[in-house]
Amino acid sequence: MAQDYYDALQPFEYIYDLLDTHKADLGLRYIARHDEELIPQYPAVLLQTDSVERRIHATGLFYVEFGFDLWIFHAQLSVATAVRSLEDIELATNIRKLLHSDRTLGGHIIFGYVNGEFPGVTARPISGAVATIVTTRITWVGENRVPFDQS
Repeated sequence: MAQDYYDALQPFEYIYDLLDTHKADLGLRYIARHDEELIPQYPAVLLQTDSVERRIHATGLFYVEFGFDLWIFHAQLSVATAVRSLEDIELATNIRKLLHSDRTLGGHIIFGYVNGEFPGVTARPISGAVATIVTTRITWVGENRVPFDQS
């Protein structure tokens, strides 16, 4: 298969579908896209486009990097664990392993990988109030070559 993902929405939808297909195996209750604010159940993942960068690669080709953030919302902090639980770490690890199980997105890109995992807490609007959510942000980068006329 040709490496034919040239625009950010193509790898975005592939990763979304990959997560959705394995949602039950991972123990995810909800997957959100872009700037969706409604997270009805935890744990959940919010997939967002972070960046698309291009530079000249060769005659007639750009080198393109797609960047995505996967925000794992484990639970509201008020649900209370004093420290990040083992289950939170395992969920982030399993999502990374799932993403690494298909580094070319089915042959559509040259290479993709998780380049960062950042545990913490995030303030999110919920029903007009702000809730503190135990969170892990995973950053993913995908690389491809794109013909000038396809970019």
